Amino acid sequence: MIYLFMALMCLSASTGQILVKKGLNRKKAYYLDPFIFAGVFLVLLSPFLYMKAVQTAGLSGAFGLNGFSYIIVYLLGITVLGEKGSLLQTLGILLISGGVFIWSI
Repeated sequence: MIYLFMALMCLSASTGQILVKKGLNRKKAYYLDPFIFAGVFLVLLSPFLYMKAVQTAGLSGAFGLNGFSYIIVYLLGITVLGEKGSLLQTLGILLISGGVFIWSI
């Protein structure tokens, strides 16, 4: 059950960040942009999901899985926003992935 809450937390925080960035790129009135509203909602939802994960698994079990947010943002930034990833960023993501894997063992 912890993995469900952590996956939802990582996805909501990461997707929220991407939606806010997408809304800011549109050059419209920021307070009217639906991407920004949806992104802020998802970013504000993620701490509640995190609290449920901590309640379920404890802090040491849930905290390490936060690293997946970096991976999701990196991949969504490349695929959705068209950002360019560098070799160093890719190596950093691989290191984070390895750390999260080791943490979860």
